[in-house]
Amino acid sequence: MTLFSSSSKSGSDAHSDPPPGYNEVVGSHNHSSSSKDLTGFVATSELQVQAIGYDVNQALTGRTLENISIFRSGSKEADYVSIRLKKSSNSCALVRASDPHQTTLISTIYRFGPGRRPRMRILPSNSVVSVEDAIKNDNVRGELIEVKSRSMVSRTQIFDTSLGKFEWRYGTKAEEAACNADSLLVMERIDRVSLPGGGQSESGARIAQFIRNDQYRTPGTKKYSGGNGGRLMIDLRMWNDDKHTDPQRVETFVIASCILMLKREADRFINNQLAAVV
Repeated sequence: MTLFSSSSKSGSDAHSDPPPGYNEVVGSHNHSSSSKDLTGFVATSELQVQAIGYDVNQALTGRTLENISIFRSGSKEADYVSIRLKKSSNSCALVRASDPHQTTLISTIYRFGPGRRPRMRILPSNSVVSVEDAIKNDNVRGELIEVKSRSMVSRTQIFDTSLGKFEWRYGTKAEEAACNADSLLVMERIDRVSLPGGGQSESGARIAQFIRNDQYRTPGTKKYSGGNGGRLMIDLRMWNDDKHTDPQRVETFVIASCILMLKREADRFINNQLAAVV
């Protein structure tokens, strides 16, 4: 099962342009209210994830490959692209859109069979690994992360990495209302970390949030879709004074793990729609 259905345009071209009115929404009221909320979260990085996902008709009629472009807020040029090698593959690699060699930053590998969880591989910053090798070659050097569910029935996913231990979860109704979101995904750091000047961070510190509403939802997609794009906001302040961790490395991990969450959402949406007509 592939991740997302594309528009009428082909794979990598489908989302090479920013959404209509993209620059106009950057300074709006909703933007400021969702960039900083009552929990102390401050968005130091904002990105638009452009993904068509699935609506009911697409879920029932076909599944095709979609490469996903990620734009930095206010930019007309994509900053990152998540690439799949072929239509029959879920596995993907995140690269910089400006890199003509498409050197992989992080790969996400999906494996067949019950209980075989997806894996992510964070590649060393000095490595030069192609998308194909990053996806197909098990011997590629990098940090291998096995993605785990909080429980058999939970949508929450846990990522235990050298960058920290994180979880992506769906926001509560109150959290959605605070962010003016129709749909909200929240990433939290669930281990404790020493802070500059002493003390430790609280477990559950919000690191990122992914908002979908009329303002941020990928143009052409609907409220009741699965795996469609929106606005990814990241708070990287925790790593600004960390001499051992590059905040950009954290950003790429957050992006890749967010796309993994969209893939899971798309799969659930498709399975639910197919079950409804059986």
